[in-house]
Amino acid sequence: MNARIYLVISATLLAATLLFAPSATAERIPGAEAAIAKAESALGSDMFGPYGCEAFVAYAFDVPQAKYGWDGAAETMYQTLLQQGQIHTDMDAPRGALVFSKSPYGAHIDIARGDGTYVSGGVQGLKRGYGDGHNIQILPTPHVGSGWTYRGWSLGYPQ
Repeated sequence: MNARIYLVISATLLAATLLFAPSATAERIPGAEAAIAKAESALGSDMFGPYGCEAFVAYAFDVPQAKYGWDGAAETMYQTLLQQGQIHTDMDAPRGALVFSKSPYGAHIDIARGDGTYVSGGVQGLKRGYGDGHNIQILPTPHVGSGWTYRGWSLGYPQ
């Protein structure tokens, strides 16, 4: 009888733990709220040029651009995070997550706002007029345009 009570209590505690376990929230993404605020303060501008997604994300998170290079940094970050097992492929990117996509034109990185939209920089060089016509804008999808493939998201920069 005591074993059954112990089993029921253990199962109840496990279920409660799983039910109320924290998800990948902004608290788990270092600097997410500050990065989103900084990124959103640049909305409607062209401060990083038509291909500046890497520089924009580095700016938002206060990461030195030289740490990952300029050209190809989105691809380098994605490959490194993939090797580290840090890429999640579901479409439920939490607030502040780095979101990756790719097309024949190259790799791209956005910042998830946690509501299904993304703060993005440097997309006008890829398709003029997408979004609001500026390089830094809110996108309704992680797909920058036709022919783009969603690759996943990460809780932060590579280690």
